[in-house]
Amino acid sequence: MITGERIKRKLNGGGVRIHDYYRCANNYPDDDHPSVRWRADDLEDAIIADLSKLKMPDEEVVQWFRASLQTAFTDIGDLQRNQRAAMTKRRSELATMNDRLLNAFLAGSIDEATFNAKLAALRDEAAQIEETLGNATALEPADVRAALAVFEFSQKAPEIWRGSKMLQKRRILETLSLNRKLGDVTLVVEKRKPFDELAKRLSVTSSRGDRI
Repeated sequence: MITGERIKRKLNGGGVRIHDYYRCANNYPDDDHPSVRWRADDLEDAIIADLSKLKMPDEEVVQWFRASLQTAFTDIGDLQRNQRAAMTKRRSELATMNDRLLNAFLAGSIDEATFNAKLAALRDEAAQIEETLGNATALEPADVRAALAVFEFSQKAPEIWRGSKMLQKRRILETLSLNRKLGDVTLVVEKRKPFDELAKRLSVTSSRGDRI
């Protein structure tokens, strides 16, 4: 934890110069505890530099990533619909097979032991399909919009930070990160997902072949 303090220094020629600092909130640190004291401007610059790690190298890559993200969501939605359609079809097939099995047993085509074994297998598969369909979650348009909004926010994070008030800045830090550690010379931010992946993304190499 850190706390802010404002120091006023009188100038020789009159007037007062105000300095804002951030320091460790522990008033009784151990002997080996580093002396943490940052000028407010330096801490601001460090946070902006850390937020800038989320940004893609240029607008071309931003557009590529945005399009790829939208394509990925479209593929996921298609896959989920196909899976639900396949399971729904299989559920109908199992009902038909169950009827045929019962008719075969009543007609004397199969014995009771065979009937019971096959019936149990059909019921087990039908129950598994019902459970899968019941637990299936569909990708909603709101989910897609939220994911795209997160990406857009990450690309504008430094600018949003500069234009925010203190309470908003605190919320930005809490949204982006799990933990923040302020050392004597470094700021270490442990980011939440998916911001951590954006920050440590693979380097992008642009060429005539558009290799990524």
